[in-house]
Amino acid sequence: MEVATAVAMRNIDQRTIDTFRVPGIVLMENAGLALLQTLEALWPNLALCHVTILTGAGNNGGDGFILARHLWHRGTDVDVIMLTAAGRLRGDARRAYDMARAYHVPMTSATTPQAWSRTAPVLKHTSLIVDAMLGTGLQRPASGLYAEVIASVNEAPQPTVAVDIPSGLSADHGRVAGPHICATHTVTFALPKRGLLTYPAAAAVGELHIVDIGIPQAAIEAEEIDVAMLQEADIRQLLPQRHPNAHKGSHGHVLVVAGSVGKSGAAVLASQSALRAGAGLVTLAVPAGLNAAMEVQLTEVMTLPVAESPDGCMAASAYDTIEAFWSNASAMIIGPGLGIFPETQQLVQRLLQCAPVPIVLDADGLTLIADQPHILQASQVPLILTPHPGELGRLLKVSPADIQADRLDVALDFVRDTRVHLILKGAHTVIYTPDRHRWINCTGNAAMATAGTGDVLAGLIGALLAQGLSPLQAAQGGVYLHGLAGDQACAGLGSTGLIASDLIQELPHAMHKVRQGVICQIS
Repeated sequence: MEVATAVAMRNIDQRTIDTFRVPGIVLMENAGLALLQTLEALWPNLALCHVTILTGAGNNGGDGFILARHLWHRGTDVDVIMLTAAGRLRGDARRAYDMARAYHVPMTSATTPQAWSRTAPVLKHTSLIVDAMLGTGLQRPASGLYAEVIASVNEAPQPTVAVDIPSGLSADHGRVAGPHICATHTVTFALPKRGLLTYPAAAAVGELHIVDIGIPQAAIEAEEIDVAMLQEADIRQLLPQRHPNAHKGSHGHVLVVAGSVGKSGAAVLASQSALRAGAGLVTLAVPAGLNAAMEVQLTEVMTLPVAESPDGCMAASAYDTIEAFWSNASAMIIGPGLGIFPETQQLVQRLLQCAPVPIVLDADGLTLIADQPHILQASQVPLILTPHPGELGRLLKVSPADIQADRLDVALDFVRDTRVHLILKGAHTVIYTPDRHRWINCTGNAAMATAGTGDVLAGLIGALLAQGLSPLQAAQGGVYLHGLAGDQACAGLGSTGLIASDLIQELPHAMHKVRQGVICQIS
């Protein structure tokens, strides 16, 4: 599903009106009805509730008027509080207002801070607040009257439903510039907007509902949007299938190059994750001094002891052993727990230039090339990089804060120049492709903010690569299933105390659920 900016959504609406001859007021009516249906699904006793709807001057306010008319017609107790004088309403918003007035919907005007202070007590007696104030056209931070109303709504204990986007947030990015509604639910129309899916703004969205208002898919496709949100159906169609006569060699062989003294756990997690994600065979290349421990820890994983340095990390000469083995591999994972020693840096750089199979480059592997990212251009095989904001910051020579402030665009030039697929980890992970397309993943939760979950992701992606998925497919499937496994683990264990190995145990269940199509989607 495409993810729109405010301009893209405006273009799509206008294209629907001009090319497909759907009047704007029909789209607004559809939006109001879809909003009503969502409220009825969330609150089955909606007819018994008291609903307060706050309306502004634009089409967002028009949606609120449509909703008010339908609620009133169904017998729901409604109060509309207009923050803009009726004389300032234009176009479809004015038509929606006129229809609501014709139905005798109760309306109160509060167009100044003084008027609002007299009106605000109504919030104490309502059951539900609907924010139809500012919408996606916001150009500057909310101030004055709107800032005061926003503060009052956020202080109210009742649930708040935002229409299209919480007032005060930008549709285009996740930065928070001023006062904004902290919604319980957000009902957005046709497509999700960038600002709804990127943090910190996404924290104010509450539960997101994406509803159809009758916009043709052709009108959306004509906009050529290059950001999309991953959905369960996308992942189901790409998951590898097991044939009745399959054997272990049918599902790929992952070579994991990982581990050093003090960081052997990362190698274990990546290897076990690759097996749980369906790889037929997994071999762990590990410093010779760690081999005995790994053979005890990893019953189902084969090991490949390689030369080590006095520091207990992989020596540069480990390359010869790995090179002799890699003809057996379908994909490689390089980096988990490798350490950042000079000899290991030489090894990683040489592997990137010479390895003959697709590579997932993770963790210390990323740090080891941070000063020479041009090495990536010398690779002869597809590369998937999996940095967290700190690791990407080192690659781009910017701060993690800079990365977080621009998660959807910050790596566009980097992936174009290096021709890599890049997965920017974090809340709502972003996948970048060399052709500058991006996908946002919305599975996962804060319980996954614990050591080792990135190693699990690397193993999962490596397994999907080894089973024949393209780099993009492996990245998409990897981040979605990784987050879903985290959601399932969190559902059983709670939000505190989850550890990375819990995700590994949930991976087969996550894959099974996706294949069976039993996941609840955003409505």
